[in-house]
Amino acid sequence: MTVYIIHENDTWLPPFRKAFEELHLPFIEWNLSATHSFTLNKKPDHDAVYFNRISPSSHTRNHRFSCEITGQVLDYLSLHSCRIINDQRALSLELSKVKQYVELTKNNIRVPRTAFVGCATSLNQQESTIQENFIETLKKTARENFFNVSTQTWAPFISKHNRAGKGLGVHLFADDQQLEEQFKKLSNNNNNNDDDEEFSVDGIYLLQEYIQSPKKAINRAEFIGYKLMYVIEVDTRQGFQLCPSDACRKQAEVKLVQQSADEIKHGFNIRPKESFTENEKNVIEQLENFLQEQKIEVAGIEWVDDGTNIYVYDVNCNTNYNVAAETRFFGDMYGTVRLGEYFQKQLRKD
Repeated sequence: MTVYIIHENDTWLPPFRKAFEELHLPFIEWNLSATHSFTLNKKPDHDAVYFNRISPSSHTRNHRFSCEITGQVLDYLSLHSCRIINDQRALSLELSKVKQYVELTKNNIRVPRTAFVGCATSLNQQESTIQENFIETLKKTARENFFNVSTQTWAPFISKHNRAGKGLGVHLFADDQQLEEQFKKLSNNNNNNDDDEEFSVDGIYLLQEYIQSPKKAINRAEFIGYKLMYVIEVDTRQGFQLCPSDACRKQAEVKLVQQSADEIKHGFNIRPKESFTENEKNVIEQLENFLQEQKIEVAGIEWVDDGTNIYVYDVNCNTNYNVAAETRFFGDMYGTVRLGEYFQKQLRKD
């Protein structure tokens, strides 16, 4: 009985390896950042579960086609009726925030007001007129959604990539002029090859209302087997790059807003269940039902509370656990051990 881990980023794997080894849970890694071949009529190992934890940010690690390859691998496994945890439905949601918001809205889960602009050509390889037209469309879309004509005031809004990860491409704006300046700067930097932020890999850009939290925090709920494991509160004063894993924190550290240790002691704190508000309890129940409907067994879902309403804005089907935060509140390797125990149950069922 074996767990096959389908992934593309070796940096994120050490906590999973350690936990699975402690549980004596056999596992094999399929790292799809390398080259693999699969024969469609050759049956895969059936005494196994296949865990898809591919990341939508794979293109930022020069693994441009890992997500597309994963889609074909999942199709191959489904052909042979293999037990897949987070199958094509999870991958489809992972790769599109627009789809996430559509499916969440269908389930009566509140999401921020969102518009998207799509460009069918690659902006960093095209003539200036195409980029200019794109920026004008962005500005027009922002004005239609976030400008109050009667009061002549703007509501703050953010930009996002439709297929992203790590908070890349997220910027806060007060008006359409700031939006124009940011995208012109991005165009110039990409032309000069001196900026590591790319244009959206799928050509789709989101403009979304900025939900302000009185606590200056967001919440990320971790689910295993469709059920809540815990909620971690994240201090947003550090910026928009809110990946929970320790590996992400080290990589993103140089880009964070610098503040003293007294202001931000940990950044990530796991919340006791008795701290949940009635609103949060209702949202958690909705999210558990949503994951069950979508057949997404392992996920990290993020929301922000403006003091009145809760807005869900990100569904992560590839989830990492913050080992430092878990150790402070639960003990070593809490999330990955719970995950390994869930896999053991699934293997016994199979």
